[in-house]
Amino acid sequence: MGNKLWLQGLLDSSPDESLEVHAAAEIKALAACDAHCLVLLQNGQLYKLQAKLSATLLPIKLETAAAKRDIFGQAKAAEAISVAHIACGSHINVAISARNAVYSIPSCLHRFPQGAWRVQQLECGHEHALLLNGNGDVYSWGNGLRGQLGHETLGVEERPLLLEPLAGIKIIHIAAGGWHSAAISAFGDLYVWGWNCNGQLGMRVMKPDGLLKEPTVYPLPQLQDLPPCCAAAEETDLCAPLKAYAGSRHTLIQRSCGRLWASGWCAHGQLGKQPPNLSYLDSFYAVQQVPKDCDYTVVCGPWSTLITLSE
Repeated sequence: MGNKLWLQGLLDSSPDESLEVHAAAEIKALAACDAHCLVLLQNGQLYKLQAKLSATLLPIKLETAAAKRDIFGQAKAAEAISVAHIACGSHINVAISARNAVYSIPSCLHRFPQGAWRVQQLECGHEHALLLNGNGDVYSWGNGLRGQLGHETLGVEERPLLLEPLAGIKIIHIAAGGWHSAAISAFGDLYVWGWNCNGQLGMRVMKPDGLLKEPTVYPLPQLQDLPPCCAAAEETDLCAPLKAYAGSRHTLIQRSCGRLWASGWCAHGQLGKQPPNLSYLDSFYAVQQVPKDCDYTVVCGPWSTLITLSE
């Protein structure tokens, strides 16, 4: 990835401002929200970069546990914390160390077992975090008042908690939207939960009569059946959900056949070209602008979608 980082956009007063920053080592990963960017280096060091023209890389010091003492009562030197995974939202910043310690930066929240237990994916919404481990288990924590944590009771979880409704189901990919979440199983099933105010779960906002609203919050994972995809596909596995991506109020699903489907808020064009005068789509539709026979990468911002096509 190199050691150079560029920020572009409205940093101080103009929408076309840019900032170039040089890191001390090669950059491993980035995580950004509207106010700042987390920068993880290959050596495990973590930095924060504010979205300002005068910003510089500021080292983040994670809190360590109480100092251990030897048999003679002398304090042992604290071990350096090497960060392996990062994610952030507008109100949450998460780091996971190489020793599987989970941090709500800078405080340590929880320690998972070391050894065979490993982190597969880490995602953040505006106020919540999702973690997928190598066994296919999903953990969630943060603000769950809109059902985004996937637990039966709406509330705040301060530490990672196993998503019991999906226990026993091997999950291969997760997505954390603003106030909603999605997961895809190894069997090709799509699960969605959380806030559905603009159809971001792919579920109807209004009842068929158009007068009454359907439930807005779905606190438990809902099995979502996608519409038929390729007419030539004789087996449903050829078009099964493969990956999920989510913004503040929109969701995109990449299917095994290569086609991309979307649902949710579209007033800012975040779902591609859609019929005019529509502010949201409350069922999944195919994004026609993406060719299904090419490789691509999807990144969702809060109110935008970036699709990069590979040559």
